[in-house]
Amino acid sequence: MKKFFKICMILLAVLMLTTACSKKPESKATASNDAATTAAAEKKAPQKKFLQIKTSAIGGTWHACGAVWAKLISENTPYIGVNSSSPGLEFETMQKLKEGIVDLGFAGTSTAYYGWKGGVIWDDPIDLVALFATQPGILNFVGLDKPGVNTIADLKGKTIATYPVGNYWGDMVLEILALHGVTPDNSRILRIMKNDSARMLADGQVDCIVHKFGYGHGTLKQLAASRKIKFFEGDPKIMQDYIEKNKFFALVPFGEEYGVANAQQLVSNYVAITMASLPEDIAYTVTKIWFENKDYLNETLPNITPYINWNDPKEGVTIPFHPGAIKYFKEVGLWHD
Repeated sequence: MKKFFKICMILLAVLMLTTACSKKPESKATASNDAATTAAAEKKAPQKKFLQIKTSAIGGTWHACGAVWAKLISENTPYIGVNSSSPGLEFETMQKLKEGIVDLGFAGTSTAYYGWKGGVIWDDPIDLVALFATQPGILNFVGLDKPGVNTIADLKGKTIATYPVGNYWGDMVLEILALHGVTPDNSRILRIMKNDSARMLADGQVDCIVHKFGYGHGTLKQLAASRKIKFFEGDPKIMQDYIEKNKFFALVPFGEEYGVANAQQLVSNYVAITMASLPEDIAYTVTKIWFENKDYLNETLPNITPYINWNDPKEGVTIPFHPGAIKYFKEVGLWHD
């Protein structure tokens, strides 16, 4: 038995030695050829450029628009669209555009104008340009439906939440409140994030929140579904005087969409923005992909697209347009000097 075992071990050793000797090493020429082939293939393959879209917090209409826009860009162009949330809204978006961190974004027409002009939000102007107007944005004064509180002036002595300190929209809200006699001296005004405001309103911790929500907004839908809400109007003369000094705004009846009585609320358009340095072919492509997919946008953004003026991409926009966007609009007859 021991003899048989020794014979088997000898045969196994011989077999392993034979196999090892028969395996030929890869030549340097073959390895070099393989490396050259791989490098050529990588060089030949087109390198896709990422286009970063800065939008809003998840649940906001800008975030929804950005997600759909990114999908259309990725599936129909040589670029890869990436949608990212931006709790700081257009102020953070414009800063990131200025720093070259993102490529595209959304803003209110008023803040886009002040960013482009300089001297209000930022000391120095930002070389912002517009691509196209989108849906109107509504500055909503919204609260729980309680007796005795029906107008902005009725908020005196109440608790109100609006944008954080440093956010220009919050400063505008404080100005409107002050015009109606509501100030930090006689009322409690919290400067917090939009989502936090909504949660505090739902819990009854504040009497009113003032943020840009608007048509089809997910947060307002949730509030209206779980609580009885109302929208507060300003004094007609005070609001008209305010609009005279801030011509980005108008007044529209708002509320019916959420199952409550309409109230006059401030409205201004939103706009897709980028930097003037964005290559013309990219600006042309991302604009075209938005306008030539209206059917898909209607399916995916049914609460937003009905309010977009597809026949006037310049509606309410007060900053220059990117030449790439102008080129597309001229091709399709939507640009009128």
